[in-house]
Amino acid sequence: MTRKLLVLVLLLGACASPGTRAPQASSNAANAAPGTRTAVLMAINDVYRIEGLEEGRVAGLARVRSLRKELEKDHPDLLLLHAGDFLFPSFASRMYNGEQMVAVLNDLDGNPEAFDDRMFVVFGNHEFEKRKDASILDKRIEQSRFHWLGGNVTFRTGEDGRPLVEDRNLSRTALVESGGIRIGIFGLTIPTDGVQYAEFAGPEATARELTAALRAQGAEVVIGLTHLNFSDDRGLLEELGDDGPDLIVGGHDHEKMVIQAGKRFALKADADARTVDVIRLRLDPAGRLDVAHDFRTLEGIDPRPDPDTLALVGDWQAKHEQEFCASKGAEPGCLGKYYGSTRTLLEAEETKIRRQETSLGDWVADQMRKEMEPCGAQVAFINSGTLRLNQDLPAGTKIIRRHVEELFGYDTPLRLIRINGAILQQVAEQSLRAWPGSGSWLQISGFAWVHDTEKKTATGLTLLTPRGPRPVRPDEEILAAVNDYLVNEDPNVGDQDGYVMLRESQIVRDCAADGHDLKKVVETALSAANPQGIAPKAEGRICQPEQSGGAGRTGGAACLAQATP
Repeated sequence: MTRKLLVLVLLLGACASPGTRAPQASSNAANAAPGTRTAVLMAINDVYRIEGLEEGRVAGLARVRSLRKELEKDHPDLLLLHAGDFLFPSFASRMYNGEQMVAVLNDLDGNPEAFDDRMFVVFGNHEFEKRKDASILDKRIEQSRFHWLGGNVTFRTGEDGRPLVEDRNLSRTALVESGGIRIGIFGLTIPTDGVQYAEFAGPEATARELTAALRAQGAEVVIGLTHLNFSDDRGLLEELGDDGPDLIVGGHDHEKMVIQAGKRFALKADADARTVDVIRLRLDPAGRLDVAHDFRTLEGIDPRPDPDTLALVGDWQAKHEQEFCASKGAEPGCLGKYYGSTRTLLEAEETKIRRQETSLGDWVADQMRKEMEPCGAQVAFINSGTLRLNQDLPAGTKIIRRHVEELFGYDTPLRLIRINGAILQQVAEQSLRAWPGSGSWLQISGFAWVHDTEKKTATGLTLLTPRGPRPVRPDEEILAAVNDYLVNEDPNVGDQDGYVMLRESQIVRDCAADGHDLKKVVETALSAANPQGIAPKAEGRICQPEQSGGAGRTGGAACLAQATP
């Protein structure tokens, strides 16, 4: 597809439906007193796609640019904060290592060559995707025309005695004025295993240290720009109190959140810039701070995508498709290749797939189990962080190669493991620990449980057998199909999303399907379902009574777990 045609498609998509705005939330302060100063910030996090979602109808950095221009009319010294995760993983980053993302982020001030002194980003764990090679991250920072904050990250030195990653736009903290308020900002990144060129200090001690340092430098308001689990953000607010930041702007969790501890807040927007958090800091003459914010949904013509940024996005998209197809020896336009269709809604948007059972999750897990059934697989499970499409596909959608490539951000070899019922119970409980919004949440096949969303417990663990459902016995042997990430103990691969009860020693090595790539399995299954197409529905495998309003039910399906609370 040519760049001009692609831009036209995206613009038409932008006009398809009007956007909406989430209701405003605030700390309920009274009207601003005379002499009150106001600073305005806009915050995004976990943005993996320059182009947005749903064929350009939702989100996208061109809309982020437009919103910034809109807000800067009244607040020309507005600050733009990005709470991490953007270089990886994405379909385009498999080829460009995040270069396309930096190029578009550089354009968010309207001048990709000028340095944007009012934009600050923090490292996310995915910025360290290349755990052995510091040169890629070093190059991306060098290309950036904005500030990077690494408050708790120390880069190791090379043979010349200099840090392997360094640049004048990389620092631990920043002090900037906005709306007449002196604002100190520091960055915190979740400690990431296996990074051979960096070390990570503890977030709490670092936050205490850097808050004090910024206040000593004259900061009237201190912001922690963090890429941490929501529980860690809450812990910083609760444990540090006045010794910690006045506000946390966070990422890592992929759905919008408001966390309050006393008079302090931690705020997170939806991943991929589905929402942008517009934050207003009001400081009265007595030094009292009020925080108000509004989750602004980016959709359709609210706001209309900035045409210059959209053209830049179009250039990168056209270049990527051309070079990807050429690298595969395929015809131009190969990403439009038809694989199959769906007769039901495929739920893959991250506010769903990272918090509940979904139709797409059920179907993918079923394909895993079926692929390994000849080796005896009884169940299957996969972490939702592996399924990265982040958009629903309506009934009647033609599923093309681009959908499948974007669904799987990584190579996903399958493994068959031998565990017992007690370990399967631990697996279910681990799925709930960072709920909601975490990629460790599971999509499952062949078993069921009840999820108490208040207590965060998994009860009624049930095996779904051909003879019907039955409780899982702690000592019985279970054969499970899983993605390699969950059982791979190599820290260079990742942290297993906390599933440390799963070990490489549990892998059944003589299974003929061992190592089969899940992406290929999915492509084959889609083709085999033609011409009718697939028609999955959530079946009641993970039951969340509090979420659905009906005891023992989930998404309208009867709960399949045997023992309910």
